[in-house]
Amino acid sequence: MFTVELNLTGSKLGCGAGGCGACTVLISRCTDRCSGKIEHYTTNACLAPLCSVDGCHVITVEGLGSVKKSNIHPVQSRLAEMFGTQCGFCTPGIVMSLYETVAMDDNNESPTMQDIEEAFDGHICRCTGYRSILDAAKTFARDVDKYIAIQESPTSKITSTTFEKCISYLSKNVSSPPFRIEFPQKLREYNPQSIHIKGSMLEWYRPISLDELLSLRHSYPGSASKLIFGNTAVQIERKFKRIQHHRLISITHIDELQQLKRTPNSFIIGAGITFTHLQSKLYEWKKEVNNDGGICEALIDQLKHFASTQIRNVASFGGSIVNASPM
Repeated sequence: MFTVELNLTGSKLGCGAGGCGACTVLISRCTDRCSGKIEHYTTNACLAPLCSVDGCHVITVEGLGSVKKSNIHPVQSRLAEMFGTQCGFCTPGIVMSLYETVAMDDNNESPTMQDIEEAFDGHICRCTGYRSILDAAKTFARDVDKYIAIQESPTSKITSTTFEKCISYLSKNVSSPPFRIEFPQKLREYNPQSIHIKGSMLEWYRPISLDELLSLRHSYPGSASKLIFGNTAVQIERKFKRIQHHRLISITHIDELQQLKRTPNSFIIGAGITFTHLQSKLYEWKKEVNNDGGICEALIDQLKHFASTQIRNVASFGGSIVNASPM
C-alpha cells in the first residue's frame, strides 16, 4: 500500500500470500559498516511490513527504468522485445527477480541458465506458458551458447516458438552486462537502532540486543506479543485466518540468533538464519574437504523444494521449521 501511495504502481498485488511473485521487489541493506558489505535479495512486497525495511534500499520495477523517462533497463527491454509478456501483470515481479539474478552478483559473474530458471521459482504466469519468458531471460546466461547448440541439433526434441527470435536478437545486439543501481552512501552509514512504533491497532518493536528482546517478552509474555521475522506466516494468519496480533516483536537484528557454524558432530543453525543464508553456507561447507559433503548436498537439494526464492530470502529457520509452520 505504501508504494501505491507514492504512485509506484508497478508492483502488482496478486495472491496477497507471497505465492505468485507479482509484487516482487529488491531489498538491499548494509550488513557490515566496517567492510561495506551489501546484501541484496528479492522479497514479496505483499508480505513486507514498512517497518521491516528500515535502513534498507527498496527498488521497485520503476526504479530500474521507465518509458516515461526513456531509460528502460536492459532486463526490461529484452523481455519486451523478445515477447516475454502478454497481459503483463506478472512482468514487474519477473523483471525484479531477473535483475537480481543477472546484475547483483558480487563477483560480476553472469548466471547460468539453471540459475535463471531457479530464480523464477516464486513466479506464476497464466498467459505465456513461461517459454517466451525463459527464452528472453536465458539470453543473459553465460552458457547460452550451449542452449543454442541443443536447440539447433537435428536430434533435439526441444522446440521453441521464440527461439529464432532469441538467436536473431543475440546476433544483432551486443550489449554490456546489465548495470546495477548503486546503493545509497547514506544507507552505508546507517546504524540500526531500537524501534517502537505504536498505531491505533498495532504496536511494532524491533529490539537490537538479546537482553532487550528478553525484556520485551518478560513484559509481554505469551499471547501478549508475537515474535516476527520474515512475516511469511504471521501475515497469512492476519489476512486469511483473521488472527489479530496487536503487538509484534521483530527479531531480525538479534546477533545471537544469527549463529551458523559447524562442529565435528553437528551443524549449529540459529533461529534467525534465513534459508538462503543456510543454503549459501552449505555450498561453502560442501567444498571443504570433510565427510559432510553428502549431508550438505542432501540439505541443499531439499532447500530447493522448500517454498520459493523470495520466501527463502526472508523466512527464518526458527519461524518456519522449528515452529512447524504450515505456511
